[in-house]
Amino acid sequence: MKVRRLIIGLDPVPRRWALIEEAVAAAGRMEAELIALFVENAALLDFAQLPFAREVGAVSAARRALDAQAMERSLRAMAGEARRMLEAAAGRSSVRWSFRVARGSLVEVLLAEAGEEDLVIATAGHPAEHGRAWKARVVHLDDPEQALAALEAAGGEALVLASEDVARLREALRRLARGQQRDPD
Repeated sequence: MKVRRLIIGLDPVPRRWALIEEAVAAAGRMEAELIALFVENAALLDFAQLPFAREVGAVSAARRALDAQAMERSLRAMAGEARRMLEAAAGRSSVRWSFRVARGSLVEVLLAEAGEEDLVIATAGHPAEHGRAWKARVVHLDDPEQALAALEAAGGEALVLASEDVARLREALRRLARGQQRDPD
């Protein structure tokens, strides 16, 4: 499959942003455009506006009301940091890239963006039920070999590589960036 765009989903969990470097390298190797989508959790923001919404301090264990405006400011700051990381990584290569902020569910936003010949990287659980709705092939990574096999077998539809394990996604992207098809037996 010739990948036209590599779409990476970013959320407000900075440890997952480690995928940025590998995504840039993989997009460069595949000669694909890189699109990074920072997705704000709409359900969490909606919940924060409810009068009974509370959070418990990690250190103090004190309950306090959620501040939706402070949460939005924090999300904007995190999106800015993720964009700077992408800009720095992409600046060291010739990859075409873009960065957008969206609000909703990570998997739903990514799948709504995906089109034919797109490779989508999601740090999510098993979103197979969403894949059917958007005509995307979803591969939940248990092994980086699955990513390579799925890419070889893809027939024009969007291909979603999903895992909660960032290390597995990073390894799959590294292997795609290196262009390794399979390790010799």
